[in-house]
Amino acid sequence: MTKKKTNKQEETGPAGEEITEAAPQEAQSAPQEAPKSPDYYDQLLRLQADFENYRKRTEREKPLFIRFGKAEVIKKLLPLYDALQKARAEVEKNDAGAGHIEQGLKMIFEEFEKFFKTEGVEVVNAQGKPYDPMTQEVVTTMPCEDDLQDGIVQQELCPAVMHDGKIIRPAQVIVGKKKQEAN
Repeated sequence: MTKKKTNKQEETGPAGEEITEAAPQEAQSAPQEAPKSPDYYDQLLRLQADFENYRKRTEREKPLFIRFGKAEVIKKLLPLYDALQKARAEVEKNDAGAGHIEQGLKMIFEEFEKFFKTEGVEVVNAQGKPYDPMTQEVVTTMPCEDDLQDGIVQQELCPAVMHDGKIIRPAQVIVGKKKQEAN
């Protein structure tokens, strides 16, 4: 009989209630409800991680956008620079009492050079160098007599401009081309 009581004690709870098979089913359904809150938590963690990645990416891209903006401003200043170059060449060619104009142009060019240097702009000289299709644009060719001048820049109409190591305006050049002998 003690065995029977032991069996009954196993079947009854602490208050003497009989344990049924429904209790284990309720225990099984409870863990199924619990994952809902961790799912929301996981979504929140993923959203936070996505936002953090977005913030980091925008911080990395910000200097690139600034560089591109600077390059656009510099491109808009280049026609002014070219016009001043032509004016300086004319003043130097016709040096009839234009000393104050020449001095003014020198001051302007010094300021341009300071500005270009601080912004990472470099004017590339192509005169007398071999033609480079990556940095130069051929406007026309000029006949030359010897092989040494073939493919060499004879005249630079407009210099190439680089910003942070990237060409933002190619040079416009006249390239020497050897005359073809008639057969």
